[in-house]
Amino acid sequence: MDNFNEYLPLIGICVSEEKRLMCELVERRIKKFLGKANFIRFYIEDLDFEMLQVKGDVFEKDTKEWKEGIFPFPDAIYVQCHIDQEVLKQIEEVIGKKVFNNFIFDKWEGWSLLAKDHLLRDNLPVTVILESKMDLKQCLFMYQDIMLKPVDVSKGHSSRGIFRVKLKKDGKIKVFFAKRLKMKEKEFSSFKDFFNWFSGKTSAKDYIIQQSIQTVTRGENITDIRLNMNKNAKGKWKVSCLLFRVAANGSHMIPKTATALTIENLIKVYPQDKIKWEEIEKSIILLGHKICHVFEQQGYHMANLGIDLGLDGSGHLWIFEVNPLPFPLDGTVKDHSLTKPIEYALSLVSK
Repeated sequence: MDNFNEYLPLIGICVSEEKRLMCELVERRIKKFLGKANFIRFYIEDLDFEMLQVKGDVFEKDTKEWKEGIFPFPDAIYVQCHIDQEVLKQIEEVIGKKVFNNFIFDKWEGWSLLAKDHLLRDNLPVTVILESKMDLKQCLFMYQDIMLKPVDVSKGHSSRGIFRVKLKKDGKIKVFFAKRLKMKEKEFSSFKDFFNWFSGKTSAKDYIIQQSIQTVTRGENITDIRLNMNKNAKGKWKVSCLLFRVAANGSHMIPKTATALTIENLIKVYPQDKIKWEEIEKSIILLGHKICHVFEQQGYHMANLGIDLGLDGSGHLWIFEVNPLPFPLDGTVKDHSLTKPIEYALSLVSK
């Protein structure tokens, strides 16, 4: 096959039809990578364990096209979709421990995993799974300000399906939600009216309830921190991108409309007499490494994580969520997480 060199490492990227954006991202990664390797993208069901082959598409850099073919088992595999643990064991029996990002978790699984670590508990907002109408009512009346997030990471992408719910002093309920990349507001006179509306829009299924955290603001707009962590060629976790983001509203982040700034800008909205800038940056990176370490402790082979954090007025850092399928950030800010997973895959081949 044109451009397929049997003497070069074969890097497989396992994708799924359900996550179309991840399929498209594969091509961006390969085009930016300057090293030499063969790249195929494939579906997990196309692995042939008897013949030790896989049907997939190879990317031809010369023509910038994908061509279908039958290939040997990849030398290393970067996972971009859910893989059953029994299938994962089968793959590792063939190529060894060279399958990474092998735990594609949802928001509830991610929070539950981090909550097991006593060092991280103080950084986690109270979060429960929404199982009944009463769960939602109790949380709202206890905290007066909560977030409702889809359990499935992809359904909450760019704030789709996310609601911020506030209980006002007069007993009315105010809801904030994104629609066509703009923040909308709706008010209800009773919890019953709100719940009927919410369940009608979402079926009230597969959601988590999370205590809202008031982050420092820039003007009236809320902020958050995005930290992308990747393993380097030596297998060590490193920061690929650290950004301070300012929302276009006072409720919650819509990434596509947020202003992304270098992390140094955080100090401009934070009272300098309370905490030094160097301490903030150091604390953010330390927390990122703690999060990555928890996945290592639990036996997961991860190498690419996107972490959303928030800083409150007292200088405390909060973990809003961790994403196993983070999108490299576009724009003027450098984000090395676009190619780092490919570099790490190649380092696994040489082991």
